[in-house]
Amino acid sequence: MINKKRLIATFKTLVRIDSLSLREAKGARYVQRELKKLGIRSAQVGRPNGGDAGNIVAFLPGKPLDYSRGKGPVILLNAHLDTVSPGRNIRPLEKNGLIRTNGQTVLGADNKAGVAAILEILKTIKEKKLAQPPLQIIFTVAEEIGIVGAKALPAAALKADFGFALDGGQINKVLNKAPTQYNLTARIIGRAAHAGVHPEQGVNAIRVASEAIAKMRLGRIDRETTANIGLIKGGKATNIIPEEVEIRGEARSHDLGKLRRQVAQMEKTLRSACRRHHAKLILRVEKMYNAFAVGRESAVMRLALAGLKRSKIKPVVKPSGGGSDANIFNARGVPTLVLGLGARNLHTTREELKIRDFIKGTEMILNIVMGEQNG
Repeated sequence: MINKKRLIATFKTLVRIDSLSLREAKGARYVQRELKKLGIRSAQVGRPNGGDAGNIVAFLPGKPLDYSRGKGPVILLNAHLDTVSPGRNIRPLEKNGLIRTNGQTVLGADNKAGVAAILEILKTIKEKKLAQPPLQIIFTVAEEIGIVGAKALPAAALKADFGFALDGGQINKVLNKAPTQYNLTARIIGRAAHAGVHPEQGVNAIRVASEAIAKMRLGRIDRETTANIGLIKGGKATNIIPEEVEIRGEARSHDLGKLRRQVAQMEKTLRSACRRHHAKLILRVEKMYNAFAVGRESAVMRLALAGLKRSKIKPVVKPSGGGSDANIFNARGVPTLVLGLGARNLHTTREELKIRDFIKGTEMILNIVMGEQNG
């Protein structure tokens, strides 16, 4: 039922609008204009610190789905407006059934594909005069830097009973679990000295950090747990023993006990290396979000699987290794699944969107939302 050409055109328009995390104002204005054209009122709610836009929240009244136990639910549809770097001046190129870039930037299908799909679903509902269930629409900001936008959303703004975050990859994957994540920021402070005249008087902070990192368990720890050091910066010149270095990393797991042991191991290597070299350690460990698990017998899962069946898509229910707005919604009592729209190679300059899957995935979401109300 959707307008395929319009869906693709909307996506291309969205990715051409720069919207790095905390700089989503232009994209937010575009989305709110599109909602206004449909007669849907929206508001920006919960602007993160340092951001230029808030989360866009809208509500579309409707006819509740006919559930045997009485009144049907309000369904949440969610996507985020921001993209990762390099994400400025994105120019989408369409060829051989794929949309990608020239390799200089990400495409931004994560998560502009989700935004475009929701807008197209709303346009289809309005044009076809479909008897849709009550829908809450939430377009978040700053998702890519720690789900910051969703965290800033007031609890009272969340009105849905359950929902779907359109933030996955393959259209047949139903992601019903996600891990808890902790972030670590470590400042290692040594002592500066001339590297050629009296290096023995210095304490090389980069060396201390390197020794610690070399002894950390990183990468795939087990099927539930991962860890990474993703950023290191420090030093001033090659002829100066570096006095200070900062490293940033993370650990994730579906098992809280495993996660705590992993974080403790990373902390231990840092403290041990600093003691050996008489360096100072300033360490900050922060929980970014909690894990969630949505049961296979839940109402939201039943609705999702029925919609995939009507779309002739064989579902694969599996856990995710990443976090999303769904972590926050689940933590606030709104069971939320993560569904994909055909994007691949996310967070890289090789990112691409398979057009056939994008169209079929958008139709799938519409089928899920509508239930069996419209045949």
